[in-house]
Amino acid sequence: MVKERKKVAAIVTEYRRWSHADVIVSKILEGYGHDGKEMPSVELVSLYVDQKPKSDMAPALAKKYGFTIYDSIAGALTCGGKTLAVDGVLSIGEHGSYPKNERGQILYPRRRFFAEIAKVFAASKKSVPVFSDKHLAAGWEDAKWMVEESRRLFVPFLAGSSIPLTWRRPELNPPRGCEFASAIQIGYGPMEGYGFHALE
Repeated sequence: MVKERKKVAAIVTEYRRWSHADVIVSKILEGYGHDGKEMPSVELVSLYVDQKPKSDMAPALAKKYGFTIYDSIAGALTCGGKTLAVDGVLSIGEHGSYPKNERGQILYPRRRFFAEIAKVFAASKKSVPVFSDKHLAAGWEDAKWMVEESRRLFVPFLAGSSIPLTWRRPELNPPRGCEFASAIQIGYGPMEGYGFHALE
């Protein structure tokens, strides 16, 4: 018996090749190996894209895989209706052209995305799990607000990055509880974007 896949909406800053939307959402569409064989237990039914560069992949993927692109976050979460119509939400605020603050951090709209998601939850009197890609926000106050709002609305709220979905070469799966004598991590690129991956 084939188990019905849970329906998810993806809210993304942009969807181009090698963006976080591509790295995460394309695995939902094409399978973990991008070959349609090992499919996740969720199905993308709707998408909101904040910025659309010339290299935007979303329209072609929507045509190929049958999901709908909406002009608003609320539209994606309600699938064009009046109340929440998905079982989960991916919020991917990484990549795109956004301003920087005085510390050089790119001000991705992660709080705005979550605020608009939360509005739909509140109006629908129902919440579903939300995965927020990377860290929650560039500043403590925004991150704190997001956590408090998730608690107020009883949102199962997770955050992390695309690194757990990448290939490990060579494959390394140490047993739980094992001890390491030493370890080294080498990262590259700006601290805000790549320091997070190095820590993971």
